[in-house]
Amino acid sequence: MKPGVRVTGGAHRGRGLTVPPGARPTEGRVREALFSMWGDRLEGARVLDLFAGSGVVGLEAVGRGALSALLIDEDLRAIQTLEENLARVGEKTVKIRRLTLPGGLGRLIEAGPFDLVYADPPYNFQAYETLIAGVAPLLATDGELVVEHASRRDMPVQAGGMVRTDTRKYGEGSLSFYRKGAG
Repeated sequence: MKPGVRVTGGAHRGRGLTVPPGARPTEGRVREALFSMWGDRLEGARVLDLFAGSGVVGLEAVGRGALSALLIDEDLRAIQTLEENLARVGEKTVKIRRLTLPGGLGRLIEAGPFDLVYADPPYNFQAYETLIAGVAPLLATDGELVVEHASRRDMPVQAGGMVRTDTRKYGEGSLSFYRKGAG
């Protein structure tokens, strides 16, 4: 296992989490910016963390007031790491599922709707349009999808009824924000 990542805010602030091999955890400054933008929307929100890796985004979301979080990854080592991190933090409102992404998104319909969805696929990931379109039916009416990606990548403006509303750059990485319908 790689060196860990620390939760930067909320009830679990300062807690160390293990990072599975091959995972690239979302940087602390990017998480701080994300949670600052989500702000009051986190209170009572149902969060979906796709390509969860260490689970730091989902765990931090519930520590900052989200009602629940569902952590999804397809890698067995990541699932084992998520289970260990969840046990270490002792958070009861977080669930873990192993699914292939983006193909398995349709299997999450019964778990939704989700208010806030965060997706941090590997930087070599190519199926962004399929991912964005696949999240659309999982979102609550005023829900939001945030996708972390390499800053050099051009992200779709629209996909499957979702419209990009903003992109924020943080060095080599960027966050693109999507909502249903017109922006």
